[in-house]
Parts: sequence; C-alpha cells; structure tokens
Amino acid sequence: MKKNPLLYMFISVLFILALLDFIAPDKKFSELENRTLKTKVKFTAKSYLDGSFGRDYEKYINDQFIERDLWINLKSRSENILGKVENNGIIYGNYGYLFEKFTYIDNERFNTNINAVNTLIKNSQAKISLLIAPNSYGVYDENLPYGAPVINQKLGISKIYENILGENEVNVYPRIIENKEDYIYYKTDHHWTTLGAKYAFDALSTALGIDSPTQEYTIYPVTHSFQGTLTSKSGYDKGMDTIELYIPQNVNTDCVVNFVDEGKRTASMYESAALENKDKYEVFFGGNHSRIDISTPMEGKKNLLLFKDSYANCFIPFLVPYYRNIIVIDPRYYYDNIESLITDNEITDILFLYNVNTFMGDTSLGDVLAAE
Repeated sequence: MKKNPLLYMFISVLFILALLDFIAPDKKFSELENRTLKTKVKFTAKSYLDGSFGRDYEKYINDQFIERDLWINLKSRSENILGKVENNGIIYGNYGYLFEKFTYIDNERFNTNINAVNTLIKNSQAKISLLIAPNSYGVYDENLPYGAPVINQKLGISKIYENILGENEVNVYPRIIENKEDYIYYKTDHHWTTLGAKYAFDALSTALGIDSPTQEYTIYPVTHSFQGTLTSKSGYDKGMDTIELYIPQNVNTDCVVNFVDEGKRTASMYESAALENKDKYEVFFGGNHSRIDISTPMEGKKNLLLFKDSYANCFIPFLVPYYRNIIVIDPRYYYDNIESLITDNEITDILFLYNVNTFMGDTSLGDVLAAE
C-alpha cells in the first residue's frame, strides 16, 4: 500500500493536539470572550443517565481546546476576509464598527415591560421619566452592510413612547443624531461613550427639573486599549476604544457609594482596578450590581430611584450633583419589593434608563415591578 505523507501528518497533528489538550491545565477565564470557561466535569451515574454529563463534557472540550482564543480569532479574521459580514451575532460594519445584531421584537416581553411601567406611573406620586437610548447601529446605520438584518430603532423607540402613559418620555434620539460625528459610541462595545451619555443628560436634565446643569467638565482619558463585548463575542480584535471620565466643574461631586448586597462602601463611583481587566467598562462602579445607594451632601429632599441597564453606568455620575440620594436598581439582579423601597426612601423622582434592545428583549423589569 502506498504511503500517504499528508495522512500521517494529519494524524500526527491530531495526536499532538489531543496530547496538549490532555496535559495543559484548564483555563478558568477567556480574556477574548470575557467569560468564565467550563472546567473539568465530574462523572456521576445520575449525570450520565440524564444526559447532563455528555452536554457538560462537550462544553468542557470546546472551552478547553488548546489555544482556543487563537482559533476563534483566526476564524473571525478569515471569515471577514472571505466577505462574511457577521459572526456569533455580531455584524462587521464600516470603519471598524462592530454592531450587535437584533432582528426580532418579542411582543410579549415588550408588552410586559410597557404595562409594568404604566402601572407604576398610575400608582406613584413621584415624578417619572423614561429615557430609551438607541444602540450604535440605530445611529450609524450607514455603516451597516447592505441588507443587514436589524430592526429600525427609531421606529422601535417611537413604539415604546407611544405606549407609555402621559408625557413621561424623553426622546434623546434627535440630540444623539445631531452629534453623531462625535465619539459617542464605542466601536468594539455595545455601550455609548461617556460623551454620548453626556449628550443624553443634557437632553434629559430639563425633564428631571435640573434648571442649570453644569456645562464644564474636566475630561480624563483612563485607557486607550478598551476592547468591549462586541469584540469578545465576535473574536474580531483589530480595533480599540478610549474610555473617558467626565468630572463636572463648579459643583459638589462628593458622595458615598453603598453596594448594598456586597456590604461595601466607597467614596468613589469609579473602580480603577477594572482598567487592568478585560472589561474596562467596569471602571464605572465595578460593573452591574443589584442595588447601589448613593448619598450626597446636597441640601433638599430630592431622592431619585433609577431603574437601569448597563447604559446607565457611565450616565449616573452626571446625576450625582443634583440629588440628595440616588438608589440604583438593576432589575436583572434585584428581587425585593419596589413599593416599600419607594416609600421607605421618600423617593421624589423615578427614572427608567435603558437601551432599546434591552427594554424590548428583557422581562426582568416587568417581574420586579410586579413583585409583591
């Protein structure tokens, strides 16, 4: 039989990879994907019989494949070269932009959130405002590939506001579009930048009753090497972003930040240690938390309750100089009674701040507001 050197080479490569997989220590975290990896799976008769061992072991093999991050990166780059316009739910846009693919509105989830907010509007004595932020592809749609399957965010935001009772909505879309030539969205991450949040705050301040918000800020670029969630999901790591902190001048920004569930108190809204990690956006409050209480020395009795997703993390510092207390709730992690929270903390103002994709696709807000 004639020997085939390519076959022997292929078998050798497979053997070497399998050997390296076997002897290499498990990785607990993928910096590229920004997630915890599956580690060794314990075999039990029960897990074998119910099929969970097989599923978990497959995840383990996939997560611990030797040089996994390298292969993901090579796959992403090769597909991009071959003309593929998306990978793992992330769309490759022009000028280095990555966009989160969002193609479908779940009407049940949408209605759940709308009804929950409207119920609070009807039952609460507090001043209520709703801010729905567009995502980057809703602003830079000209940078999307032709025919990219995404929803019309302008219409989506209008649909939300049309279904909210009264005149509680604040439409920041025109202000964002007006300033789209500025650096208001990250290219590698799904959040707006701090400048984008500032433009939104400028549009929102009147609705919140803030008559003369400061217009002077000291701007600190704290990193130029941020690669966010869109890079992590797509494996496409060619670009980097800059994160900036905006510190307002001529107003008091002193505060005490209480991370309630963690039992941690600090005098800063910023977590500098996060700048050494993959997700540098966690420089704002160290990421997402179920409840954060912020106390300030401001005189008066203006107390704000903020329901939010992570778009609010870089937005909150703009609010701090204008409230005695701010209670920040992330409904994805919060399970206590909202009515008691409002009463016990003498809440005078309530703000809902979400990006449009989260508001349309997440039911945690409706669950929290409906909880007894």
